[in-house]
Amino acid sequence: MNRIISIDVFRALTMVLMIWVNDFWTLKSIPKWLKHASTGEDYLGFSDVIFPWFLFVMGMSIPFAFEDRIKKGESNIVIWTHIVLRSIALIVMGLFHMNMEMYNHETSFFIKPIYVIISTSAFFMIWNMYPKKDQTKQNIFKAIRITGVIILIVMFFSFSGKSYDGKEIGFESHWWGILGLIGWVYLIAGSTFLFIKNSLIGTFVAFFVCLGLNIISSSGIPYNIFSWQSDHWIPGSGGLQALTFGGIIVSLFLIENRNKENIKRLYTTLCCFGLISLSSGLLLRNYFVLNKILGTPTWVLVSLSTAVFLFIFLHWLSDVKKILAWYKYINIAGTATLTCYLIPYFYYSFRTLSGIVFPEFLRTGFIGLTKSLIYSMIIVGICWGLKRAKIQLKI
Repeated sequence: MNRIISIDVFRALTMVLMIWVNDFWTLKSIPKWLKHASTGEDYLGFSDVIFPWFLFVMGMSIPFAFEDRIKKGESNIVIWTHIVLRSIALIVMGLFHMNMEMYNHETSFFIKPIYVIISTSAFFMIWNMYPKKDQTKQNIFKAIRITGVIILIVMFFSFSGKSYDGKEIGFESHWWGILGLIGWVYLIAGSTFLFIKNSLIGTFVAFFVCLGLNIISSSGIPYNIFSWQSDHWIPGSGGLQALTFGGIIVSLFLIENRNKENIKRLYTTLCCFGLISLSSGLLLRNYFVLNKILGTPTWVLVSLSTAVFLFIFLHWLSDVKKILAWYKYINIAGTATLTCYLIPYFYYSFRTLSGIVFPEFLRTGFIGLTKSLIYSMIIVGICWGLKRAKIQLKI
């Protein structure tokens, strides 16, 4: 299949925006519409749609990525093994980052910033994309990976945390962390799509099953798929998977109508899908609040509609009009996405260790937002530098 540049543009833009909004916690006096809604609040802030956009574009990438692997002659077993290993890597990183939130430096050997730096460095050691052509260094690369695994094991057993109510805890799965959630979603969506192939009907069935589970969960009806879990099952309420299947659906529409003469039909189909998602979400608002933290079906459907409409615009801009000059600097965020996501963990840790505190005017209002945007651009620049140094995560 010909590469759809707008998918890469969407991914890169979403990652830059994610880095930007993730820095909002350092600011004050910024507009409410930019921030996350609080728990239970019937509201959708700009920050509340960024994660759904990422899940959506991840779903969009799946049909094209699988097609490329099939063209290379990979069997379904090989592809599914890749899905599992990639999911495990994301879940492991997510669990470490989630537990870092509970880290108790008072009872630990390391202070928190050091723990974060060492653990995140181990991620790079294990999952860096080492040069395959340099055969003389393959044993060195293997040794680095093994060392990274040993470091994570040490970090796991040396962890000491404190729960929100002040109790001492060990390394646990309170929740999966952002990367962990992405891992579980990818495992479920990727495995399902591999089974149903390129079936649009099958993908719609998967979408509505996940959305139905999300509605059931948000209605307060208890259900437990796996008896060994107490309150929830691994995939969550189904909302995150629905967003990803929504992205797969859009890609299947795109594949069916990728010829230039079908562009109007493509945009009409996508607009209808977006409008149906939006109207359904607003209709369900009579029964559920619009809230990201609660993961309600209204949030799922309204966020999905924003992703669809944004993709239509980016496709027109990038693939039809070929207006890409603005994208050249940030495109690394679309190809080294995981690297971009992890770099801020080093930044915040080193800043804590150095004791650097920005003047209040740089943390307030429009100036603060500008500072955070410049910061996100610097992160992108660091990604370019790491790529030149052949440091880039690939799972």
